Amino acid sequence: MNRIAALLTLGLLVCAAPVRADWMERTEAIMGTRCYVELWADDPVKGNDAIEAVMAELRRIDNLMSHYKPESQLSQINQYANERPVQVDKELFDLIKLSTHYSEITEGAFDITYASVGYLYDYPRHIHPTEEQIREKLPAVNWHNMLLDEAHHTVRFEHPGMRIDLGGIGKGYAVDRGIDVLKARG
Repeated sequence: MNRIAALLTLGLLVCAAPVRADWMERTEAIMGTRCYVELWADDPVKGNDAIEAVMAELRRIDNLMSHYKPESQLSQINQYANERPVQVDKELFDLIKLSTHYSEITEGAFDITYASVGYLYDYPRHIHPTEEQIREKLPAVNWHNMLLDEAHHTVRFEHPGMRIDLGGIGKGYAVDRGIDVLKARG
């Protein structure tokens, strides 16, 4: 009987032993780049849930701000803002507005309207525009020609052929949002 009691006690101790914390990670292709999340978790289920929440947030932002996805609000701006004001979510509007602040303080060195020329490049296929194509599109690169209506969250372009791409500022924003997701989960 003592042997059975000892085995039961040992079994209970093993089952009650704390779960060992460990690093968890995942990599996904989102926003045209490799997104990597690594965190320390003492509960694998909570750790995986936290990683999935970050990846879901990155996918949400990509769906809103990708210039590769025709249905994204950023693509809608690029398609229609030369014709009329395009209304967007406050989140996207605020990020576009923030980009104009960086354009102002860098005297135009940072300018999301670079996409007016940038779309001519096809990096994966090593295709670049001719000097003539660049000269033709270059006048559209000027953040001053982007009209932002804060009351209605609309974006309008004053120059034909103008386009925007949030590029690095969009990816930086996504990283900040991912951090917020993790902080909210402790």
